[in-house]
Amino acid sequence: MVRAKLAAKARKRLLEGDKSAAAAAAEEERDGPAPPQHVQRKLTRKVKFLERVAATGLTTTKGGVAKKKKQRPSVALTDLASLTASLNETAAGLEGAAARRQFGKSVGTLKAREKVAEVETQRLQAVLQHPQFQANPLAAVASHLAATLPAAPLPAAKGPAKDAATLRREKKKRRKERARQEAAMGDD
Repeated sequence: MVRAKLAAKARKRLLEGDKSAAAAAAEEERDGPAPPQHVQRKLTRKVKFLERVAATGLTTTKGGVAKKKKQRPSVALTDLASLTASLNETAAGLEGAAARRQFGKSVGTLKAREKVAEVETQRLQAVLQHPQFQANPLAAVASHLAATLPAAPLPAAKGPAKDAATLRREKKKRRKERARQEAAMGDD
C-alpha cells in the first residue's frame, strides 16, 4: 500500500512538472525509514519510464496512441466497373499461350498483382469469345478439364470391411507381439 502511494506521488509530481524525478525520489526517502534496495530500484525504474513517456508527449495527447488504419485492398483487383473496358482493351493485345507466364501461389507487389489481373482478364476474354464456350459453357469446361487434368488414379482394391471388434483384436495382437519383441531384445 505504501509503495503504491509513493509511486502515485512520484507519477503525479512527474506529470505536473513541479519537481525533477530525482528530487521527488529524494523527498520520498526522507519521509521515513529508507525502503529496501529492491524497492528503491523498482521505484527508480518506474520514474525513468514515466519520464520517457512524458518526454514523448503521449500522455498529453487527446486520443493517446493512434491506431493503425486498415490497409485498403488494391484498386486493380476490386474495381469491377472497369472490368468490361479492360477486357475489351486486353483482347486486342492477347498473345499466344507460349508467351503466357505461370504465376505462383502468391504475388507480392502491387505491380505483380496488376499484371496477374491483366493476364487473367485476357484469358477470361478469350474463353468468353470461344465458340464452344458460347454454345455450351458447362460442356466446354468439362472437356477442358478432361483434356488438361491427369487421369484419376484407380482406387486400391480393398478387402472386405472389418468390424470394430475384429480391428480391436488385431490391434491387441500387434501390441502383444511388439511387447514380446521388446522383451526379447531386452533379454539379449
